[in-house]
Amino acid sequence: MFGSILVGVAVALVLRNLGYPVVGEAVYWLGILAFFAIWKGTDIQLVDERDWELERRASLTAFQIIGAVAVVGFSAARLLTWLTDYTFAPMVQAMLQGAFYGLVGFVVAFGVSYLYHRSRL
Repeated sequence: MFGSILVGVAVALVLRNLGYPVVGEAVYWLGILAFFAIWKGTDIQLVDERDWELERRASLTAFQIIGAVAVVGFSAARLLTWLTDYTFAPMVQAMLQGAFYGLVGFVVAFGVSYLYHRSRL
């Protein structure tokens, strides 16, 4: 399953770099569709409780790392501009803002999904 996505992404990147962006995008989507075809088209259980526990632990670890890096990193960026004469270039400022709002969106999505699943218990 995951091999179909990896192959789709790799071939799509090569095609995009060769000047065929539309064909690359089509190959990318074929890889995704192959993933879903394998996932839904087989009667074999592809995931069990060990996989779910592994995903839960990996998600928690990723969430903790991203949270810690975001809290420290964004605070350091603000303090750098407030306490020194350094200013970020407008493009860097836009990228930092985008990263910040992306992380906020990630946390909001987690909170909403958590509340949804909690209410179903």
